[in-house]
Amino acid sequence: MLFLLLLASLSATALSAPCDPLYEQRSSSGDCVCRDGFSGFGCRMCSANGSLASSDVCSTTFGSDFSCVTGLRYDAHATLKTYGCTLSADLQALFPDGALDVRCDRDAQGVANCTAAVFKAKETVRSVHVIDCNITQCAFATGDANGECVQIDCKCGPQCSAMTKALVETSLSGKPAKIEVTNTTHLAIVIEGSPIPLSATCTASACERIGGGGSSGSGSSGGDSDGISGLWVAVAACAAFAATLLLCASACSCCLTASIRRGQEDVETEVLKFTSRSVDMLEFRHVSCYAESGQSSEPKRILHKISGSASRGEVLGLLGPSGSGKTTLLNALAAVENGRSQFTGELSLDGKRLSKGYRRIAAYVQQDDSLYSTLTVRECISYSAQLRLPATLSDKMKDSMVDRVITELNLNHVVNSRIGSVGGNSGQRGVSGGERRRVSIGMELVTSPQILILDEPTSGLDSSSAHSVVQLVKDLAGHGRIVVLSIHQPSARSFLLLDKIMLLGKGKLLYSGSPAESKNFFHSLGFKCPANENIADFILDIASDTNNIPMVRSHMRREPSPVASKPSFLSSSSRIRLQNIAPQYFIRSPTSRAESSPFMKEDLSLNTPRLENVLASPVSAGTPTEPSTFEIPVAPGTPRNPPPQSMEQTETDEIIDLKIPLRSILVEIRVLFARTAQNILRHRSLLVLHIALGLSLALFGGLIFNDVTNDLAGFQNRMGAFYFILTFFGFASMSSMDLFIGERRIFLRETGAMYYGAFSYFLAKATLDTLLLRVLPASLFASIFYWIMGLQATTGRFMLFSLTLVLFNVAAGAICLLVGVLSRRVGSANLGATVILLVMLLFGGFLLNSHTMPMSVGWLKHLSIFSYAFEILMTNELKGLILKFDAPGYPAVPVYGEVYLKTLGMDYANRYYDVAALALIAASLQVLAFLFLSLQVPLHRGMIDVDEDEEFATPPCNEEV
Repeated sequence: MLFLLLLASLSATALSAPCDPLYEQRSSSGDCVCRDGFSGFGCRMCSANGSLASSDVCSTTFGSDFSCVTGLRYDAHATLKTYGCTLSADLQALFPDGALDVRCDRDAQGVANCTAAVFKAKETVRSVHVIDCNITQCAFATGDANGECVQIDCKCGPQCSAMTKALVETSLSGKPAKIEVTNTTHLAIVIEGSPIPLSATCTASACERIGGGGSSGSGSSGGDSDGISGLWVAVAACAAFAATLLLCASACSCCLTASIRRGQEDVETEVLKFTSRSVDMLEFRHVSCYAESGQSSEPKRILHKISGSASRGEVLGLLGPSGSGKTTLLNALAAVENGRSQFTGELSLDGKRLSKGYRRIAAYVQQDDSLYSTLTVRECISYSAQLRLPATLSDKMKDSMVDRVITELNLNHVVNSRIGSVGGNSGQRGVSGGERRRVSIGMELVTSPQILILDEPTSGLDSSSAHSVVQLVKDLAGHGRIVVLSIHQPSARSFLLLDKIMLLGKGKLLYSGSPAESKNFFHSLGFKCPANENIADFILDIASDTNNIPMVRSHMRREPSPVASKPSFLSSSSRIRLQNIAPQYFIRSPTSRAESSPFMKEDLSLNTPRLENVLASPVSAGTPTEPSTFEIPVAPGTPRNPPPQSMEQTETDEIIDLKIPLRSILVEIRVLFARTAQNILRHRSLLVLHIALGLSLALFGGLIFNDVTNDLAGFQNRMGAFYFILTFFGFASMSSMDLFIGERRIFLRETGAMYYGAFSYFLAKATLDTLLLRVLPASLFASIFYWIMGLQATTGRFMLFSLTLVLFNVAAGAICLLVGVLSRRVGSANLGATVILLVMLLFGGFLLNSHTMPMSVGWLKHLSIFSYAFEILMTNELKGLILKFDAPGYPAVPVYGEVYLKTLGMDYANRYYDVAALALIAASLQVLAFLFLSLQVPLHRGMIDVDEDEEFATPPCNEEV
């Protein structure tokens, strides 16, 4: 009843907030109103009520990769959700015309902070609120509309009675709350301790991401003939541009044809040029992982001395609940560094220690399928082959390997299908999830790796597709590869396909051995598996209960897991060196194995990284190859394997130094240019939008300022036109920010796997972005707008005008490019770039006179690209021009344009300095962007984006149980 009394006694309260330029605008009365196409709380709901369609509103406001998404459920890309609700009939009886609006901002982990407001619908959410609530730390799972919130805090309006205010701000605030959705539209905010929920019927939407000729002479009105002449110049410029496009298209077609030309060499002859030897055994012992802890000096321990082995032809499966350390162990085996953890332990391959080139023979397929949606299945695998296979292999040989992988992965039926976006967010349907996973595997198999490591290859797939992937992995192992994979909740038949499993719980090994024997093992410990229950689910339930871990670990100390393979290692040291990602590797003697698979026979003949031809001089096993950071003593009671008979070889162990034929950087640049151009042309909405906007605004703006006059009004029009042009190109260049943000995962994965270097990638992306999205639109705009507006019709002035627009657009793009490299999210990048451009705009010489700037901030104009470009455009046009000072009521007085320039603090003599400054700023920012991008490249062991939930979910550990 308290809540009913609360609603019955509520009063209105005024709400004021600053305008958000993306969603709101000032009305004639000075109030903030929603822009056309937006509505709701904070104007964050996209709608089709205005003159624009909702999808157009989002793409126009935020970019072509945004669209209006409706519905109350959160998908993987949803970061903002705004609800517009009408209170339920029960609450309407107490609060007539009541409405509820909710806005939630969700981070990458699925946690949102929400703001809710109760108000009268006829007064709108913008004007009066009855209750304002902040709901914090609401967990929304992907694909779900319900959320669990840690706390809700509400404030009542100023006219609330003391009792009502106490109820709202004391009794009902500070309590946990739930946001529950039923029947897709009915939302209820359930507050702990409240007699009834705050329920309403709601809709929700948000913008989400979808992975002019003129007159001649001095610029005066010259009559109809001059205007027609200017229009003919504009038409000629458009025709020249179209011809240039056709020429470029023809050249690209010729280049693409040449790039796919097959070699004439015989495949078998090419294969026989290379010989090598395979890997038989991957062994690891006492692998531990320590993560940096920000709150204490002691590192947090994630893995606890995990030991095991995997043989050629077998599949080793890592099982365990979320946070058990599966991904962390895979990162250790794949030598992937994340920059925040350190590994200890010993890893061996057939009796030889490894150099950092170990990643060359171990392929790592991550859980996230980061692929270009516009490329086909064949193109994805083909680009991997071109970038990673030795340059000595002919194109025909590389194509043959691509065909072999496609056949081996059963992808022939979709070989020419585009990958598409996950969920079809881009509007184009692509291959299925299972086929995407196989493409990711194929991109690694094309190098014929001997060790294949897969992180959750069945994640996100249905039961049939998941089993198909496991069966495929089993077949790949049968072709003579070592396969290690992590898998979560496999089906019964997929579980039994694994040759060996390792069960992890809280970073500790709970079982290692045959899948079939796992049931008996845990049965001997007193765990009863119910009839007809999947064995995998049974053992995962055991590992999920932290109370079971000490008992299982204690039993394993006394009686190791049955059928568990105990690797033999050469080291018997009583201490383990903690090293920075590059641990010491100890191996036993290699074991020969017959080659029975035709695929493996071909693998062995290729010049992909193998062992026999990359051996270096012996190194003493006791000599550290990497600097130690600190040492962790091994528990005195820890059992150790007896030294093998080859123990005396520890003084002469060989170290594998993978000497791969160097790939030319020119090959990387050529392939990346072709792939980037292909991606842009197939996903051409942004290119088309830039060109269309350039054409439209050139014609529209040119007609508005057509035949500008030589008087005070003409002076004002010139200033406004020039600053409008710079503002347009400055903010249009923000499309560069998504250049690297959208492909960050692909970049990190591919550079980590040694596809290419940062320089080749940056050169291809930045060059094509500069040419297609900066130079081309600006040149097209200048060639049309200049003549229609009727500026000074001399070739030199037109060329300087065009050069200024191009350099300014390139410099603005470089600013946004740098911001995009430094930012991880487009939202923060947009905000940062907007602030930078607005500050530059302020000191550009139009809004603030350079003579009146305070000395403390006057130096900022030297950092503003608007200042340099605006000075060039103004001096280029007004130099030598006579303007009439025609103030009303006074006779017109002719004044030289330089007089006006001096009042603005501009000088015609600075034009070449300004041009050089723009070019220098553009080049410097491009270099800075490249350097910061290079710092993100995974070093040494190919640091790729790591599943942080897997790696850091484990709490700090004490000693092993």
